[in-house]
Amino acid sequence: MSPAKYFTALIAASLLTTTLDARADERLWSNDVDTYTITRDSVVTGGQTPIDQELADDFQVTGEIRRAIIYGYDCWNCFGAFATGVKVRIYAKTVEGKPGNELYGFHLDDGDPRFIHDLNHTGHNGTIDVTFPTPFNADGEYFFSVQLEFADSAIWPIWSSNHLGARGSPIYMRDNLTGGPWVQHSDFFGQSNFDFAFALYGKPPGPPPPNTVAECGEWNSEMLPLPAGATATSIFASKSFGSDESWLVGGYDTGGIGNLQQYSLAYHRIGEGAWMAVPTPSPQVCSAASPCTQVWFNAIDGFSSNDVWAGGWKRGQSVGGFVGGQLFVAHWNGQSWTEIPAPRTDGGTGARVVGIKAIASDDVWFVGDWITPTGWPALAMHWNGSSLQIVPTPFPSGGTPGWSLIASDGVATNDVWAVGHGSDGDPATTPYFLHWNGSAWSLDGNVPAPGDTKEFGALLALASNNVYAGGSTFTVADGYRPAIMHNDGSAWSLSTVAGGGGPMITLGSGSVLALGFPSLFRSDSQWIAQPGLQDYDYYSWSGLQGTGPCNAVGAANVD
Repeated sequence: MSPAKYFTALIAASLLTTTLDARADERLWSNDVDTYTITRDSVVTGGQTPIDQELADDFQVTGEIRRAIIYGYDCWNCFGAFATGVKVRIYAKTVEGKPGNELYGFHLDDGDPRFIHDLNHTGHNGTIDVTFPTPFNADGEYFFSVQLEFADSAIWPIWSSNHLGARGSPIYMRDNLTGGPWVQHSDFFGQSNFDFAFALYGKPPGPPPPNTVAECGEWNSEMLPLPAGATATSIFASKSFGSDESWLVGGYDTGGIGNLQQYSLAYHRIGEGAWMAVPTPSPQVCSAASPCTQVWFNAIDGFSSNDVWAGGWKRGQSVGGFVGGQLFVAHWNGQSWTEIPAPRTDGGTGARVVGIKAIASDDVWFVGDWITPTGWPALAMHWNGSSLQIVPTPFPSGGTPGWSLIASDGVATNDVWAVGHGSDGDPATTPYFLHWNGSAWSLDGNVPAPGDTKEFGALLALASNNVYAGGSTFTVADGYRPAIMHNDGSAWSLSTVAGGGGPMITLGSGSVLALGFPSLFRSDSQWIAQPGLQDYDYYSWSGLQGTGPCNAVGAANVD
């Protein structure tokens, strides 16, 4: 596997806190904040007294700059003036240590997913995060400037850095309305012989360091564009068709207590292009007596790029008249998403799709939760090319009060596995491993999972005699521990408790990358701990898909 290729991980904000949610390959330069007492403003404003003040500070980098974070504070005394855009420039550094010729520059409007900020929401941090439209190849010393734009009078202060002495040249400024020269910034304390706080991210020259993920490279991340009006956003699953096309699905909220609405959400990307939100069905009425919108996707899979399925949960009405959770299924035909009618529960509510496995265009399994008048069996629903049918699942003792399936995978129409745990998210006293032989689901009662209780939610079927399952176990003495099981075609055995437990993929040649705390990589019959995503120690992975010999795309939810 080539070490020159890199993974990509997409980070979707689970709350409207977009600051610092985008991460580039590596931090190339940083002037960290060291005081909150003195700040500098660098803005372009309109109104009766227009301002065009630009601050610039120097840096030294060799590598490809792709992103900048500028540590600032909320707009002061703006009186409703919201940020309308941002300007970024890079200048040569003269022998006098001042900004010289402009070498690179761009402008981004508010709303552009490459301009991440929360400046238009009073009371939030004013740090901004900017992804360059095209990388800047640096090899030396330069000056960097950023200006926020406002439609009316406003001040956006940048935090100061290195107060004991500037790194290189201090802050320089100029008034672009008067056309004055660059001069060292000063205030009532005198000349500002220090820097402003910013960091630059990108790719350094040369191959990745040896401590890389799956012997391939490092995790990268990028911010997804937020839906209009979103107050909370989550991504729950991903699907890729090689390097050609990828999907992410989940949901988002608008409003708040008393007027909360929840909508399904799907992002689509061709090749390595931009992620775009694609319209998805979101039923508007739960029942005649209770209008609402509450719906989201939990899972996605497909047989081809024009035959993709997504499933989840919607607030709806059961056959018996109960209003609550019902199955939500949609299909992508290559042009648009359409809701597909799914069976309704006839004994209460609480049904949902959690996992999908597409074997063929007329052979798709949906697993999750189901409700009947007499109990809570695990959901196994099958698409035969024309309709969705509920298929009975085993109901052993040990689930409280029933059973739920979380993941499904298989290599043939008569060789499909599904794993889960007790219903309503409860761990079970026995492992819940089911197998489909083409005619019926059967329980494998000989899975030797350790612990007092266990729950499994990840599957990777490489062949009929090479299947992995990931989850966790619990004991009073040790608490929760990750666990990965392996099936060799005849029986399950414990493979490792050293990490993993989350989504798993193969990068070819029988290798396995298992996400978790820590993530693990198995090659040459040995599990090896892997580095995580920088600065996200507690991310919750929602899915991962291999897109090439040394590439993968996935999603995680973070605050």
